[in-house]
Amino acid sequence: MRRLEPDPVLVREQLFLLAHDETRHMRPRLHVPALAAGLAGATVMDLLITQRVAIESGVVHADRFQRDSTGDPITDDVLALIMDAVPAPALPAVLRAAGPGLYERTAAALVHKGVIVEGPQRRWRKAKEYEIANERIAVRVRARVGYRIDGRDAPSPDADCLCALVAVLGLHAALLRGPRAEVEPMLHRVVQDLPANARQARGDGDPPHPVAAAPVVASAVLDAVRSLATAAMN
Repeated sequence: MRRLEPDPVLVREQLFLLAHDETRHMRPRLHVPALAAGLAGATVMDLLITQRVAIESGVVHADRFQRDSTGDPITDDVLALIMDAVPAPALPAVLRAAGPGLYERTAAALVHKGVIVEGPQRRWRKAKEYEIANERIAVRVRARVGYRIDGRDAPSPDADCLCALVAVLGLHAALLRGPRAEVEPMLHRVVQDLPANARQARGDGDPPHPVAAAPVVASAVLDAVRSLATAAMN
């Protein structure tokens, strides 16, 4: 029996859980290609949080003085993609390059960690189905965002980044905090304050923490999702 690992701390893995309904056999709350774009943006946010990349004028710059692993193979691969690009890549290009296969790899990583388990394969369904190993994990991830928008928790990089992604991906209902019209302003308040909170996290005279660019990433994710919708209509 696989030992249950601690709750996910990566923005990408927390977003994956929020984007699935654990009460309905982990049914995705949005189309997988749109979620893949969100997961790509979440991975860039994970790199911002750990200060492995920075975003300036829409271009993603890697910190080339840091060569050690991020501790996560998927994040390492996206970082390598950014570092291998010459000149430094534009943010939309990073999202396009990182998105394919990211849904499947994130699901596999969560299975390996014991957070979700694969359901029985059905002959008439090609896509894999999953179940949450322990519903309390999903409850805690949801609460992390819910407490943040309620003002009960102080700013934190992962919760604030999740707020930004929930807003642009339309995952308001996943928070179980009421109708979208009520939740939307609460999310946007957190996102609007994110850059200022990132500046306050550094000393006077120091540049802001790279996570200040998280709203820029969220905006690029929204553009990517809209492009997918436009392509599907053509």
